[in-house]
Amino acid sequence: MKILKGLLALVVCLHVHPVMARYAVDNTNARVDFSAEHVGMRFSGTFEKWQAQVNLPGTSDNGNGGAITASFDLSSAKTGNATYDETLPEGDWFDVKNHPQGKFASTSVTKTAQGFVVKGNLTLRGKSNAMEFTLNNQDGRLVASFPIDRLAYGIGVESDPSAEWVSQNIQMTIDIPKG
Repeated sequence: MKILKGLLALVVCLHVHPVMARYAVDNTNARVDFSAEHVGMRFSGTFEKWQAQVNLPGTSDNGNGGAITASFDLSSAKTGNATYDETLPEGDWFDVKNHPQGKFASTSVTKTAQGFVVKGNLTLRGKSNAMEFTLNNQDGRLVASFPIDRLAYGIGVESDPSAEWVSQNIQMTIDIPKG
């Protein structure tokens, strides 16, 4: 009887104080979008093929821990503009022939009152850079918006090294349903 009560107490504690919330997400149930300017005109796009594992810290681990990893098929970046869609995979931009995947791996995920602060490394075109963003809880979704510096990854440096034509900072937006 003591063993049964102990197991029941453990189940209740795990239910009330979850260690982690785990999500397997991809382009079928979530979005990774980007936007910027080209010669003063706004454009936006989405990655049509990507996947991620999201393990968020819970209450019993003091809001620390968790991990997020993601990979992106860079050839799946689509804007709806034929010129941009043909240019993005080229060698000066995403260079999908030599670097078909982009990757993100968190180094820490910390729970906050509004969501989670995520720190990690983004790798594009074989270059990794540290980054930080906030993943907010909004209406049953996890949402983030943050800039990435395209020049730091060597994106478009041959044709636009001073960001005269295309924004240096590309705004990324993540939208993941919870559960």
